Amino acid sequence: MVLFTVAALAIGLAVVGYAVLQRGGSAPVDDLSPPGVAIPTELADGRTLGRADAPVTVEIWSDFQCPACGLLAERVEPSLIAEHVTPGTARIVYRDAAFQGIRTGATYDESVESAAAARCAADEGKFWQMHAWIFANWDGENQGAYRADRLRAIAQAAGLDMAAYDACMATGDKQVAVRAETADGVSGGINATPTLIINGSLYSGPLSVPEISRAISDAAQAAG
Repeated sequence: MVLFTVAALAIGLAVVGYAVLQRGGSAPVDDLSPPGVAIPTELADGRTLGRADAPVTVEIWSDFQCPACGLLAERVEPSLIAEHVTPGTARIVYRDAAFQGIRTGATYDESVESAAAARCAADEGKFWQMHAWIFANWDGENQGAYRADRLRAIAQAAGLDMAAYDACMATGDKQVAVRAETADGVSGGINATPTLIINGSLYSGPLSVPEISRAISDAAQAAG
């Protein structure tokens, strides 16, 4: 199966192309960009953000190497968090759809490894901090942005315990979990990133903030 990333969010390929040109492809370890968004980490529980009793669950199937996923995280998620998560209407659950690295056939899969790094951060209660730092330092697909030494530098910048991080990444358990969740997603109809599932309804393709917000509001009304 050939899996394609759809340019969601109706921002356009020109914006993605501009981002690639601006960020380049060298991805130096000692030149990291801090996240430009603030996450209400007090609402975080592992890879979930929001109250457990929120009537709407928004599953975001995503790949850290996917440029459209980065735009979703940096330009759309903050609005959804402010309008729906913080007030208690919705909670966000991050899911791994590690598709991009498959294309290279390489032993080291940057999509899998970056997702594994985020899962290791979740063990320390810092998934959303790592989530923000990884996306902020995207530098092209399969070009070394998430090679092992740079992921480690990102983890350190995100405030992780490096001894715990190194041990976690070395076991290989998180990488196995990423691949398993990706396979589960494919079995459930996920074949592009980003894909949102809002209370069981799947949304993919170009989606604007108002469209996603309306879908959340409709799901909340339906849930009573």
